[in-house]
Amino acid sequence: MKIIKADRIIVGDGKTVIENGSVAIDADRIIGVGEIEKLKKQFPNAYVEMKDGCTILPGLIDMHVHISGLYRRPEKAEMQENPAFLMLMVYKHLQDALSVGITTLRGVGEAKGIGAAIRGGYQKKYIKGPRYITCERSLTRTGGHGSTGEVAKIEVDGPWALRHWVRQNIKDGADWIKVMDSHRGSCSEFTLEELCAVTDEAHRLGYKCAIHAGNEQSTEFAVKAGFDSIEHGSALNEELAAMAIEKGLAWVPTIFVYENSVTYMRQVTKNPTKTDLKSFEFLDHTVEGYEKNFLRNYKNGMLIATGTDICFPEMFITPLQDEIKTFVRYGLTNLQAIQCATENGAKILGMADEIGLIKDGYCADLLIVKGNPVENIDSLKAVKEVYRAGERMVCNACGI
Repeated sequence: MKIIKADRIIVGDGKTVIENGSVAIDADRIIGVGEIEKLKKQFPNAYVEMKDGCTILPGLIDMHVHISGLYRRPEKAEMQENPAFLMLMVYKHLQDALSVGITTLRGVGEAKGIGAAIRGGYQKKYIKGPRYITCERSLTRTGGHGSTGEVAKIEVDGPWALRHWVRQNIKDGADWIKVMDSHRGSCSEFTLEELCAVTDEAHRLGYKCAIHAGNEQSTEFAVKAGFDSIEHGSALNEELAAMAIEKGLAWVPTIFVYENSVTYMRQVTKNPTKTDLKSFEFLDHTVEGYEKNFLRNYKNGMLIATGTDICFPEMFITPLQDEIKTFVRYGLTNLQAIQCATENGAKILGMADEIGLIKDGYCADLLIVKGNPVENIDSLKAVKEVYRAGERMVCNACGI
């Protein structure tokens, strides 16, 4: 049992800050939050750690990760041939995520068996890392987005075939179902009938589903079909957002990666073709959609969470602090943006009574940073310690 005292606690609800606050933890649970003297009296045998100049907040939640993605990786062929090599990369990504304070990840499309392997590794205490929610392999239509040269997709067409693969993914260990429905075109890659088959089958079996919706029609179909989590979705205009809010759907926009994709793709494409130029135009249009729709949708009550979606080997796999900072740049307060990376993600996952807040009885997933993120959002990068279910898994003497 221990009590951790800091300059402040950011609870994670978008508004509450406890100055000179303390958190008591026992095993994997938070057992008290409040003034240090009160907790010392309540738990006289607890060991006390003082974290002067620091802030405690809930462990962060990244809702959109491709932990085994091979896009543009020079070692792609070797990893496809050697699953052991691929798993080493996955392990590194887990540790990288943990190092920046992420205690929960949702994998939205990975190689077959990765999610089950991670869970098994945790259970057998072979490895440590963030809690991992898996979509297993994502579903794409024949020739659709991500169908070429990857290990993390299933090509499938037609309502009943899609129902079959929803069932198969669940059998293989999926916690969620993920659909890839668009790339850089103007239409949905699946029909509305097909997408409704996915949501109907997943919901009928008690599972939630997420969808890559990158253009106007795919976003419209995603809302009409009732996908629980709309990924990217910069085309969520006011009308579609109102429909999504009424249905209780959530949005994981992944703005940071799209803004950076514009620059990245122009840098790596030395002699752009007409197709490349069309892709650049699409990415610019996507960012314009975020600028137009994000803040209004948030203010109107859209449940929004953070995700990173890094697919480029030159970039850090989970730059979640950059996504949080992007939300601030788009108009949220620091506390609201942090809530998107904590409580909101927990709500979408159906774990709002377990993680995402610093509260009595919740899992002791804690991030301790140097400085004050309420005033300076960049303080979130000064990671001192990370606790996952009460166990200190990261300890930096000087932060980063």
